[in-house]
Amino acid sequence: MIINADDFGLTAGVSRGIVRAISAGVVTSTSIMGNMPDLAANIELLQSVPEAGLGIHLTLSAGRPLLGASHVPSLVNNEGYFFRDSRLAVRRAETLEVEKEWRAQVERVLGLGVRPTHVDSHHHVHLAPRLMHLAVKLAKEYGIPCIRRLTVRDVWRESHPWRHALVLPDIAISQYIVLGSGLCFPRGVLSLHEHFLAALVRLSPGIYEVYCHPGKVDDALTKVSSLKYERERELEYLVSPELREGLQRLGVKLATYRDVAQ
Repeated sequence: MIINADDFGLTAGVSRGIVRAISAGVVTSTSIMGNMPDLAANIELLQSVPEAGLGIHLTLSAGRPLLGASHVPSLVNNEGYFFRDSRLAVRRAETLEVEKEWRAQVERVLGLGVRPTHVDSHHHVHLAPRLMHLAVKLAKEYGIPCIRRLTVRDVWRESHPWRHALVLPDIAISQYIVLGSGLCFPRGVLSLHEHFLAALVRLSPGIYEVYCHPGKVDDALTKVSSLKYERERELEYLVSPELREGLQRLGVKLATYRDVAQ
């Protein structure tokens, strides 16, 4: 099982929390937001956890684009920020502008010395089929071997699947785009939730990914994310002896996307 912390680089508090979840907990991997302003300083924190898998968290709905607003006008609001509503962001986004921006994000992460194990996205925006085609294209072009693939089965495994009913058609299409891409992907994907350990019992053998959002709340986070103190609760759960013991009891072996690519 890959336990991947999304949103690395969002704020210093989130990044420090993720590093703690890796060093003291069961998180094995994290995804880096390539458009965040203090990314170089945050990436220095990862030197203390060299065993972690590092992905790229393609972003359309948090912060500013790396490219100026005049270069990607369909991606930004009147203040030059990405739209925080991910569905609005996807609906308004011109594909060619997304490609330019995502290429810049990938190249920034690579330029900071990261060798990515996989690609995923903030708010799962790459599950829109036209953006999945683009994410696959960029992963292959930059030699990134794996990608996060959600399936309809993954959604129905969750405790409240009806929340995602509107995006099920996109998920159904995008899962087959990935299947034919030549990229590697886990057998399934789960979110971290209160019934998480119980859900593992019903899984068939294979490599799965669990995505989560640990972090520490700082002033910067309150301005950029609606997910705040839930991050601290997830962090404490991820470093708890109870979770580690529960995984061991179920026979779960921790992994990274490197294991998927073998």
